[in-house]
Amino acid sequence: MPRLLNGLLVALLAALLLAAAPALAKHHHHHHDDAEAGASGLANVTLLVVRHAEKPSDDGDRGLSPAGEARAKAYATYFRHFAVDGQPLAIDTLIASADSKESARPRLTLEPLSKATGIAIQTPFANKQVKDAAAWIAAGQTHKAALIAWHHGKLAKLIEKLGADPASVLPDGQWPEDVYNWVIVLRYDGDGNLSEAKRIVEPADLK
Repeated sequence: MPRLLNGLLVALLAALLLAAAPALAKHHHHHHDDAEAGASGLANVTLLVVRHAEKPSDDGDRGLSPAGEARAKAYATYFRHFAVDGQPLAIDTLIASADSKESARPRLTLEPLSKATGIAIQTPFANKQVKDAAAWIAAGQTHKAALIAWHHGKLAKLIEKLGADPASVLPDGQWPEDVYNWVIVLRYDGDGNLSEAKRIVEPADLK
């Protein structure tokens, strides 16, 4: 009798474990998805955030001014030899806000660098979609180093959504209307947490 009871208990335990297995698997799967959607995608990543190059005085022009075209052309050299604290940084991802009826400037700013390196420019999000763009980047769209070009009015919010305090790198937490020559450097540790945020001023003789 004890042997029979023991056998029944074993069978019952096995049935309970079998019934619980899908739920356990589902719980584990969701936890994995949460990790993938979080900052773990930024582990050991460096992000460089810039404003698009100079715009024309004509508001109806979607492109760059001559000065903006010169800056974009100079970026093809500047960012191919970019260094942070004396350490070379090989950019492997280019991201820009999507073209709109008013402006294609973020993409045009990165176009010469894209052509020089063969790295495609990714433009999946509109200028206003900074929250979605930041989540997409944090989910692992960056390899190790990304250059991001955006419109200045949304840059502070983008920086914030990427885990940094805009006021720590921008005056009054906003990108000035007349500034085009800043690079915001965001570095993340092995856990995907922000470890450094700073502003670099591009060389005056950028060419």
